[in-house]
Amino acid sequence: MNYDSYLNLIFPNGLSLDDGLVLLFNVGVYIIGICLYGVFIFHFYRFLAARDMFTFDLSRYEGSRFRGVRGLIHAVGYLLKYIVVFPFFAFFWLAVLTLILAILSKDRSFADVLLIALATVCAIRVTAYYHEDLSRDLSKILPFAVLGVFIIDASFFAADDSLAIIRDASNHRETIFYAFVLLVALEFVLRIVMGYLMLLITGRRRILARRESPGAAEPPPEEADESQAYEEGPQESAGAGEPSPAAASAPAG
Repeated sequence: MNYDSYLNLIFPNGLSLDDGLVLLFNVGVYIIGICLYGVFIFHFYRFLAARDMFTFDLSRYEGSRFRGVRGLIHAVGYLLKYIVVFPFFAFFWLAVLTLILAILSKDRSFADVLLIALATVCAIRVTAYYHEDLSRDLSKILPFAVLGVFIIDASFFAADDSLAIIRDASNHRETIFYAFVLLVALEFVLRIVMGYLMLLITGRRRILARRESPGAAEPPPEEADESQAYEEGPQESAGAGEPSPAAASAPAG
């Protein structure tokens, strides 16, 4: 049995360079697609699940001599973050999750898909103020579920059904606006509640620290000296009025 016979025995269909290149191309397309999708979802869910999403550096203005200027800068930065910047990201999150749910939900209407997407985004933002690890887990469930379904059964996705759901969005503009306003208002409420709770916790810690500090219950050194002198004064005056035992036993004259 020669070399070709062994090859035919192991590979009955024969080896072809063209078939190998086709397989390599298909695998490369899948690898690139999965990696790009994974990188996008990685940054997407980490940003969505972060409690403090925007970090504007205002430290160079902290040295201002005018307290009112510092307060104005912080107020302007806060409004810039959560009135100008945050709504754009909120709309982007809502659009991405709506698109993902439209791919997964072939038999649902756009109103139902938008409702589920809004509830998911709101739950992620609420849990971000409780624990960011929990919000990260919630924010990556749906995106990676889509990836898992695609890997297992790519025929599950029907592009026509998903596009039909997305095209129906133009008939629900009012609902999209209401959802957008609700998401922005929820973020404001969460920030206010979190700030109030932090003030309460900080104040309570300061009170406990003052009570537990060892020097808080002791009087100042000056007051301690005055009280000690006050206590010793009557004893010395009382002792001066009474004769000592040696003087009493001494013979008179």
